[in-house]
Amino acid sequence: MSKIFIDPGHGAHDPGASGKRSKEKDNVLKVGLRLKTLLESYGHTVKMSRTTDVFIGLSERANMANNWGADYFISLHNNSATSNASGFETFIFDGTVSEATKKVQAAIHKAIASKIGISNRGMKRGNLSVLRESKMPAVLVEYAFISNLNDESILLNKVEQLAQWTAEGIIAFAGGTIKPTVPNPTPKPVPSVPKTEETELYKPSVSAIVNSTATVLKRLEQKNDQSLDPQWREKLLKGELTLSDAIGLLYVAIDRGHIVGKEE
Repeated sequence: MSKIFIDPGHGAHDPGASGKRSKEKDNVLKVGLRLKTLLESYGHTVKMSRTTDVFIGLSERANMANNWGADYFISLHNNSATSNASGFETFIFDGTVSEATKKVQAAIHKAIASKIGISNRGMKRGNLSVLRESKMPAVLVEYAFISNLNDESILLNKVEQLAQWTAEGIIAFAGGTIKPTVPNPTPKPVPSVPKTEETELYKPSVSAIVNSTATVLKRLEQKNDQSLDPQWREKLLKGELTLSDAIGLLYVAIDRGHIVGKEE
């Protein structure tokens, strides 16, 4: 597959042409981002001169594509003139160009002009910096006139279509195969685990442990053969027996034989 460089024109402090409801820099960026996704779905590798509202010089745009080793350079723009001017057109460099440049222009132009619904102003040539300085076949697309209300509606409301038509033109020349969509596997149901005695073991609360131990402690207090730590007795009387105290007392009671397992 091919390496395709997408160049949405203008950016940041350079808005390009402006219409009643939009700016060129914003319109072409939206198309460029969607075009990138479409071309990648056909197996192509895509790089963009910008993916956000930033300014990049004209020569820098061409150099980015040259340094990356792009196979094709596609620059996206909106036209502007009087409020009556309308139509779609494409440009390639007006100097010496390869046959591939002419053919990719023809493929893109045909795909868009046949569907966009405005006048076909033709395939043209111009001494434009990004076309002149790019080392690969380069085409500049002027989708419609932002200065015309009807044309501007296309630029605003047909972003998806503009990207699709442009992609169709590029694919018609460069080829591409749509990657099959891998469906998300349906998660297998997790079998329910039958409840057992082990999963339903009694988990006493802190208060239950403390109260039970306090009862044991009172009983142990009645035995005179082995006295208990005075600090536990004092806490018991004050009702300040803690969980740690309770656990410690249980160990003592077991160690001294006051608590024994049931005889078989």
